[in-house]
Amino acid sequence: MELRRLQLEHFRNYATLDLALGPGLHVFAGANAQGKTNLLEAVYLTAVGRSPRTTHEGELIAWDAEVARATGLFASDLRGEFTVEVALGRKGAPEAMSRGGSAQKKIKVNGAPRTLANLAGLVPVVLFLVDDLEIIRGEPARRRQFLDNDLSATSRTYAWALKQYTRVVEQRNRLLKEIREGQRDLASLAPWNDQLAAFGGRLMEVRTRFVRDLSAEGIPAYQGLTSSPQGMTISYRREWGDPAAEPTTREEFAALLADAVETVAMEEVGRGSSLVGPHRDDLQFFVDGKDVRQFGSQGEQRTAALALRVAEFSLLHRLLQEPPVLLLDDILSELDRTRRSAMLDHLAPIAQVIMTTTDVDAVGLPPHAAVHIYHVSQGTVDWTSVLGE
Repeated sequence: MELRRLQLEHFRNYATLDLALGPGLHVFAGANAQGKTNLLEAVYLTAVGRSPRTTHEGELIAWDAEVARATGLFASDLRGEFTVEVALGRKGAPEAMSRGGSAQKKIKVNGAPRTLANLAGLVPVVLFLVDDLEIIRGEPARRRQFLDNDLSATSRTYAWALKQYTRVVEQRNRLLKEIREGQRDLASLAPWNDQLAAFGGRLMEVRTRFVRDLSAEGIPAYQGLTSSPQGMTISYRREWGDPAAEPTTREEFAALLADAVETVAMEEVGRGSSLVGPHRDDLQFFVDGKDVRQFGSQGEQRTAALALRVAEFSLLHRLLQEPPVLLLDDILSELDRTRRSAMLDHLAPIAQVIMTTTDVDAVGLPPHAAVHIYHVSQGTVDWTSVLGE
């Protein structure tokens, strides 16, 4: 997969941009707060249909504009060339708009309207961000978000099941509060319990298979970044249901969840909240048998976060049968020069890489790859040079 052209209108600090790209490594250099990360955000928006940085998409619209537009021309070995356009328009009260707020979003593929779910798997992309460290050391919700983002971006079925499951949990929580307050009886939960088990079973089956495959890629990914025999493994963790149970099929997961719901029924009523299911699950990362979140140094946690993205890239490449576009937001500043070079040597020959940096000389660019260098300043982009062939 390659991004051939990126066009922006009133997007963040870009009044307008028309940027042609090709294969190889593209390095966007400049001081902080000039718009480098905004470029990667725009590419990700056209690929996935949402921002990786904010849920308030009104923030993407330039301060003095009413509409922002990002359009990507992509080329795929499997699908040929196609365009994805995402247009964002302000909505809500003026005071809400001044704070960024929400936005009306319209997505088109080759000029035809599409829903967000319809973009799943169309443009595979992997985004490295400095705050990826929070996937390793942050709260469980951050790790569930990582899983759901990847799986929703590659499977429309998973995205649909996740939406249905989220709706069921929200409805159950409302009913549990009403039961606690004496407004409804426990029997009213029965149909929602059935749906919780059915949709939850679907999610857990896909998640566990994905994590198993991701863990297999994590071992060489971590070794490649550290030049050590240690590898990173990943496990899917649940703290509800029979701890000895090892379900593998959708039906087995659903049955496990149904039994767990019965066990905690009165506790759920007391708390007014759904206490079991994939919305409570977590990931664990191990290096040399050690839980990196609890016992790893900050350096080990940073390396684990990078290894996770490399493993993600390798797995998506295999599952989707073409390499994702790689977006690196100054992430290589977290590595020493040797590891930066090793990482780029591994990834640049395989995929189109679009990266940002404040210091080109410090990156450690691979000498054998075509490297295009651009200068970013105050929302403008100037091509400066190409290295290698």
